[in-house]
This record gives sequence, C-alpha cells and structure tokens, in this order.
Amino acid sequence: MSSALTLTLIQTVARLVARASAGEISEEQAACSDSNLTEQGLSSLGYLKLIDAIEIELGVFVDLEEDLTFMTSVRGIVEYVSAQLAL
Repeated sequence: MSSALTLTLIQTVARLVARASAGEISEEQAACSDSNLTEQGLSSLGYLKLIDAIEIELGVFVDLEEDLTFMTSVRGIVEYVSAQLAL
C-alpha cells in the first residue's frame, strides 16, 4: 500500500476513533499511531463502536472471537485493515 494511501487510512481510522470515543480522544491524539487507545480513554463500548465503524465505513470484517490485540493502536488497526483489503 502506498504511503499516501496509508496516510489517508491513518486519518480515517483516527477520525473513527475520535467519533467512537465520544470526544474523549481527539483525532490528533489517535493519529499518534503507537498510542494505546485504552490508555487514552477508549472504553469497551468505544471499542465496539469503533469495530462497527470499521466494518461499515471500511468494509472490513473484525471477528470478535479472534485475537484483537491489533485494536489497541491506530497503527495496529491500519495494518490489519491494509492486510484485509489486500486479499
């Protein structure tokens, strides 16, 4: 995936995080791709909202019964989404 597409995906995921956190995490905070979303204040309900938004807006299925450690940072989410879209 090109760096321009990766940057766009980071911005998109950061926007989804901000929305899912109900303003607890700003887009700028989320865009610091190594930041832990739980430590920044994303609640369990926020994670569910984020997963729902990823599935709807990016068209990527997130299996809740699989390992979800990638969900702890924007970088992890972007890598997961990129891999899923490459299939």
